[in-house]
Amino acid sequence: MRSIVSFMIVVAALAYYGEVAACTSAIVTAERSSEGAPLLWKNRDSSYWNTCIKHVAEEGCYAYTSIVANTDNHTNGSFGGINERGFGIINVSSPHLPSTPKEEYPKGRTVVQYSGPGFTAKALKSCATVEEFEKMLRCEVRTMQKRHFSGNYGVADATGAAAYFEIWDTDYRRYDVSEQGHGFDVRANFSWAADPAKMGTSRRRYDIVMQEMTDLGVEKFSPHDLIHLSRSYNSVRYGDVLLNESAKYCQNHTVPRHTSIAAVVLVCDGAEPRMLVINGHPVTGVAVPVYVRAKESIPQCVATSEMVELGMHFCSTAYTRVSKRLCEMNKEVISEVLNTPSPEIVMPRTLPKDIKSFNKKIDKSFTRYKRKVKAVLSES
Repeated sequence: MRSIVSFMIVVAALAYYGEVAACTSAIVTAERSSEGAPLLWKNRDSSYWNTCIKHVAEEGCYAYTSIVANTDNHTNGSFGGINERGFGIINVSSPHLPSTPKEEYPKGRTVVQYSGPGFTAKALKSCATVEEFEKMLRCEVRTMQKRHFSGNYGVADATGAAAYFEIWDTDYRRYDVSEQGHGFDVRANFSWAADPAKMGTSRRRYDIVMQEMTDLGVEKFSPHDLIHLSRSYNSVRYGDVLLNESAKYCQNHTVPRHTSIAAVVLVCDGAEPRMLVINGHPVTGVAVPVYVRAKESIPQCVATSEMVELGMHFCSTAYTRVSKRLCEMNKEVISEVLNTPSPEIVMPRTLPKDIKSFNKKIDKSFTRYKRKVKAVLSES
């Protein structure tokens, strides 16, 4: 296991900016949130595993807490986070937006891959509201015309504003969640601004999340409700794929896959910005509360690679790659791990008075759970 993590660190410089970021996401309005503030959920899929949760504070910028690359220089990028003003941001890739082909760029211009993690970190450092994000975005779009950029960004703030921005290298389109009619909105790896014929198989994940959030039948969604989506093997086509003999391979039918490496729910509360986060595969992770006001006081299981390593162990046992795009599922292993009782840690609305003791209890709970999961994996 240690050699795998070391290898990931070596290739970090290559993988970090060329991240294969599939991902599934949702935004919940303040009116439909149990926390009284907008919620941003992201199930992160990527080829880059080596991440951790860090607090970043730089002079002249808003401090923020986010999923970052587990390197010495972690302030250059973010895979989703929330800042001290309650502004949160997530993103998912969207390869079919109308980006300009390389061959059509003017001669003499350098074609640069625009950094999604860098853009996210810049927003966290400089934006307090969705309106400020859009103002920043207008300026950024003017500089994107010699860069490849294609992605969906979910943002929300403490005023209750919440929106998806589908962004490409020459323009963007805004979708306010309050106007969608559900009190929530969802994005996988396609955009409504793109060609509908090119939505691809990620539409399956969009459909199942929309269905599950609707079928849940709750007036208010809690952060744990959204985390549950990252552990659900339900699909529109097969139902529960773990119970359907026809569903043999891990494809785009379900939210959790062999590439799933984190799940986070951001609570865009101006008084107490916080997150519920799994840093590792959602099936073997524990959802951990982290507070921006706690600064560097973060549970070690997510501030280090501990939860990540457990997830990697799970994936090496639960999935077998049979081709470039297909992995065969070991359904028995997945089911046994899912049936291993996982601690559901309560996230107080205010920062615990003794945050260090609070975090130590979380780490102890994760350690006990990790032993149980490892026992299951060792028997497989």
